[in-house]
Amino acid sequence: MKTPIIIFSIFITCVLNAQSLKIKNLKIADYEIQKNGNVEISTYTIVDKKGNLIVYSDSWDGKNFFQYKLTQEEVEKLNLLAEKDLEAFVAQKKLNKNQAFAGKRKFITFNYKGKKKSLCFIEPFMNNEFMNILKPLSEKIYKHESSAKITSLSTDFGRTEKEIIEREKIDNYLPEKAIIRVH
Repeated sequence: MKTPIIIFSIFITCVLNAQSLKIKNLKIADYEIQKNGNVEISTYTIVDKKGNLIVYSDSWDGKNFFQYKLTQEEVEKLNLLAEKDLEAFVAQKKLNKNQAFAGKRKFITFNYKGKKKSLCFIEPFMNNEFMNILKPLSEKIYKHESSAKITSLSTDFGRTEKEIIEREKIDNYLPEKAIIRVH
């Protein structure tokens, strides 16, 4: 009779000690600003209430949706974002001399304790702490694992595009995308 009670107690302890995601409505997007001022989103990621990382990707293999379950370690890392103002993770606001950037800009937003936090950034400008927090997510976002494909995702690109345009006004130090020409 004691064995089931002990097992149940251990289970309840694990459930109670499991850390939940402190931040809500997390969105991460890769985007480009077109010459006409429109925002083009190529990757759009959210974390749902169940701890699933849901990804929309328009890339080398077409437009796809993927879903991955976040591990406890990944949830704990994401919670570190709530401990600082997102701008505190910015290490520099200018490219180094003779450096160009040809990648995509990124946008992150979430709610924490009733306040909305957001940031437009490029990876070379961010500190190591920030990059280490996002690394496990990035590995899943760009993985395109066929077993993780899902049929669709409810997305509000229009709202996210407006949020990006507003945040771009604040984070106006991001460099123009370099065009690499090969002769």
